[in-house]
Amino acid sequence: MGRNILNVIMVILFLVMMNYRFIGNAPHEITGIVLLALLILHNGVNIRWYKTFFKGRQSIRYLLPTIVNCLFIFAMLTTIISGFLISHTVLPSLALRGTNTLWVHNLHQGSAYASFIFMAVHLGMHWDVLIIRAKRWLRIDRAGVSYSIVSGTVSVFVIGYGIYASFINHIGTMLLMQHAFGEWGAAPSASRFFVDHLAIIGCYSGITFYLMNVLQQRKN
Repeated sequence: MGRNILNVIMVILFLVMMNYRFIGNAPHEITGIVLLALLILHNGVNIRWYKTFFKGRQSIRYLLPTIVNCLFIFAMLTTIISGFLISHTVLPSLALRGTNTLWVHNLHQGSAYASFIFMAVHLGMHWDVLIIRAKRWLRIDRAGVSYSIVSGTVSVFVIGYGIYASFINHIGTMLLMQHAFGEWGAAPSASRFFVDHLAIIGCYSGITFYLMNVLQQRKN
C-alpha cells in the first residue's frame, strides 16, 4: 500500500505545482524540488522495470507501456531542466536572463502539461493493479453488481467531464506551447482548477485503461 500512497502524494503535488497563478513562484519551485525527490524515490522503488527494459515479450500490449514510460521520462526531464533554467528561487544562479527566455518558459509549460498527460496514461496502464490493491485495503467486493454499476457510472461521468475540462482549460494549446500569459483572463479558483485537472487525469487514465483491456481481449 506504500506505493499507492506515494502515487497519490505525487499526483497531489503535481496538481498543486501546476496551479502556478494561485501558489506563486517560490512554492511552485519548492514543490517541484519535492516532487523531483519523490520521482527519484518512485523510480528507485520500481528499479526492476529498468532491469527488464529489453527483456520479455515485445507485443503491442507490452510495448506500449514502455513507449509511454520513455516519453514520460523525457517530458519530465525536459520540465526539470527548463525549470532550472528559469528558476528565481531555488537555483537562481543557473537561470537564464533576458527576453530570449520566453521560449524556455513555453517549453517548460508545454513539457509540464505533456508530463501531466503521460502521468495520467501511465496510471491508466497500471489502473487494474492499483484498484486491486485499493479494494483489498478497503475490503470492497469488486465482483458485486453494485460495484459494477457504481464504477461504470462514475467512469462515464469522469471521462465526460474530463474531456469538457480539457477544452475549457485549453490543454491542447498548452501542449502546443501556444499559450500567451494572461490571455484567457482571470484564473479559475484553486478548487475548480484542482477538480478540473483531477477529472482530466481520471479521463485519460480511464480511456487508457479501457483501451488496454480491448487490446488484451483482442489478443485472447
